Amino acid sequence: MTMISLDSRVVRQDEPLASQVDDDLVLFSPDKGMYYGTQAVGRRIWSLLAEETGVEELCDRLLQEFDVDRTTCRDEVVAFLDSLAAEQLIRVR
Repeated sequence: MTMISLDSRVVRQDEPLASQVDDDLVLFSPDKGMYYGTQAVGRRIWSLLAEETGVEELCDRLLQEFDVDRTTCRDEVVAFLDSLAAEQLIRVR
């Protein structure tokens, strides 16, 4: 399993299908036949992952858009990206 660090670069895989349902984002992985749901912050992260970005850059962007402290943001973003990586929904470099 890939561990995400603040120095990692990440981008979403081409395969998952994504759809917004109300304020949530639903991802579907045809390869795994699984659905994954996320709310506003996860939806925003997914949109930012359309292009390869660094985890630290991603956190900097989210800090500008959401009311969260840096430590919490980093911890939550890394945990979220770890879960996406575990499900092979993103590529990590």
